Amino acid sequence: MIISTGEFMKKLLFVFNPNSGKAQLKNKLMQIVQIFSEGGYDVTVYPTKAAMDGYNYIIENGLSHDVIVCSGGDGTLNETVGAVLHLDERIPIGYIPSGTTNDFARSLGIPKDMIEA
Repeated sequence: MIISTGEFMKKLLFVFNPNSGKAQLKNKLMQIVQIFSEGGYDVTVYPTKAAMDGYNYIIENGLSHDVIVCSGGDGTLNETVGAVLHLDERIPIGYIPSGTTNDFARSLGIPKDMIEA
């Protein structure tokens, strides 16, 4: 996809667990995607369906993206990091916590508010 300035849009893969926490992400999903889009990204959205689904999707499709953002609990983040470590290139990872405890996000000071994160 091309922006009107002639620059190529960066591709963002957004992998999320729709059942994470209290499924609060579903209420914020469109707003989050809009923020990515307004930031100049061509966004691919992938909701996970089972354990290791996000991992497998990233292994198969991650290299065609410039950045990968995941949302869910610590398990979703773990799958994402594990998959990116197995890719031939290091791709930047973003994280929007939406789990019940979010220990990792809390330890890094990532806001609980999904839009802020």
